Amino acid sequence: MNRTDPVVDTLGLAHDLVQKGYNILLFDLRGRGESGGKGHSLYNENKDIGGAIDYLQRREYPADKIGLMGFCSGAANACTFASQNNIGGVVLDACFPSVEDMVYNQASNHSIPKLPVDIFLPGVRVAAKIFYDYTENNPIDVVSKIQCPIFFIHEGDDDLVFTNDDIVLAKASDNQTNMLWQVDDTLHVRAYQSYPEEYVTKVSEFFNSALHLNR
Repeated sequence: MNRTDPVVDTLGLAHDLVQKGYNILLFDLRGRGESGGKGHSLYNENKDIGGAIDYLQRREYPADKIGLMGFCSGAANACTFASQNNIGGVVLDACFPSVEDMVYNQASNHSIPKLPVDIFLPGVRVAAKIFYDYTENNPIDVVSKIQCPIFFIHEGDDDLVFTNDDIVLAKASDNQTNMLWQVDDTLHVRAYQSYPEEYVTKVSEFFNSALHLNR
């Protein structure tokens, strides 16, 4: 959501990818960072990503040479966008299969029993629809529609996105060009901070192949 995310260390990652020869665009979603407007999680992100892609294409970057990287909810947003638009490749770091899965995972992480979540979740969905016209888009429902290669990254000690979540997404995609990297002993979206050189190498290798940069 914010281009300067200290947990992911987006600035450090962007720096390292620039050193590998990539052109990098970091941008704030609306209502985040220095962007105007009002931000609602998982609401306007598809349009905001589309605006960034439009900006790059106006600068004569073709869609098949553009890659997306997203982390957690940003990964879910990137997944949804890529399922509806042409793109060269997508890196999904700690992507959850569905909003419901994320809610239950977070409840479990905070020792909240499943029953209260079962009771309140339907009401929250109705309120989100009434007040924000929110339509729930889940990665598990759209990942099979993504035509470009996907690189799934999962942190082994992630307490919000469980190991099986990424495996389920990868299987649902059923794309032979996909990659899956499970990073041991690493917290949620912190694979780059834990293993910066390996992270950048793997991401670079993926994008070089997906965007056909070596041909």
